[in-house]
Amino acid sequence: MRCLFAFVLFTATLGADANAGEQMLRRTLQHDSIEREYFVHIPAGAILGENELPAVVALHGYTSTATGFQYAHGLNRHADQHGYIVVYPQGSHFPVAAGEAGHYLVTSWNDLAANLPPTPDGPHCTAASAEYPCPPECGTCSRCAWTTCYDDVGFLDDVLSAVQSEFPIDADRIYLLGVSNGGMMTLRMGCNMPDRFAAVAPIIAQLAPGYDCGPSGDLPLLQLFGGKDETVRYDGKPGRDDGFRYASSAATAATWAEALDCKTGPETWTNEVSQQAGLACTAYSDCRVNGQQVVSCMDPEAGHWWPSQGYAESSATCVTAEQYGSLPDQHHCPPESGTYEHLGMDLVWQFFNRYRRAARNQ
Repeated sequence: MRCLFAFVLFTATLGADANAGEQMLRRTLQHDSIEREYFVHIPAGAILGENELPAVVALHGYTSTATGFQYAHGLNRHADQHGYIVVYPQGSHFPVAAGEAGHYLVTSWNDLAANLPPTPDGPHCTAASAEYPCPPECGTCSRCAWTTCYDDVGFLDDVLSAVQSEFPIDADRIYLLGVSNGGMMTLRMGCNMPDRFAAVAPIIAQLAPGYDCGPSGDLPLLQLFGGKDETVRYDGKPGRDDGFRYASSAATAATWAEALDCKTGPETWTNEVSQQAGLACTAYSDCRVNGQQVVSCMDPEAGHWWPSQGYAESSATCVTAEQYGSLPDQHHCPPESGTYEHLGMDLVWQFFNRYRRAARNQ
């Protein structure tokens, strides 16, 4: 099955607890007459108002939650160590009956590709593929459709505006990452709204066949994927887990590099972190904006999980205390346990930290 992938109230003036970075702040907004939520983590030790901080917008995967995504991958811990704000929007959701097991929660992002008709590159799924629940707002769904039909591009645009208005965020250092369906949404936002971000990182994610896209502006990209991923395969073939197909990682990189007018590549790319994580990477370089790159990294042994990031065997479908009230029937995240891996986010953050939005025009 496709995976991944009591509210806390605050006034507009953040207190000492928020500055200490000890909890996530819950926020809501109305988009298309629907209340949507997101969460903001302020890094430990940050004193709001002293200076502007970089921000990472992090998008969860299919059936995951915003707080469960943080729990499974430990991004707050990484943000505390490196001094950036993290924003966790919550995708739209609905419960699905699961027989004696009760129900499970379907959460997703509308990447403006998964629910669209097939292209000459082929169907989105095989005749024997899994069938996923049709979100109620879609009305009816085609055989291979599976994501929400809400306007998530507009919702995320609103979230960006709201957090920039409330928090001391450096507008030139806003970055976007996502895992699985969240990574697909990362690709969509990068293609449609490149001016909002300094760099993006889709993880174990590609868009539907023939829908690979490039940004309408200059935007560096780092994509991470697993060589043994059978949910979103990197080679464009149907996944053994559910029979769905996606554009290949090579097609995504080539299309993105063409949009950035990169003249060199793909060539072998490596750094200390990629070597420590055992990744095989390539890059397109010599792009229109000096220093920008399109980098693709594969963990040959990884499946459908963010390579080398978070707590092994943890689930991103649970909720932490900040989200108990809005998803009261969702199971609570247990105490963190196991070994915390951080090379996955180390690689992403090292890539992100190279780029500033303002530098594009220099």
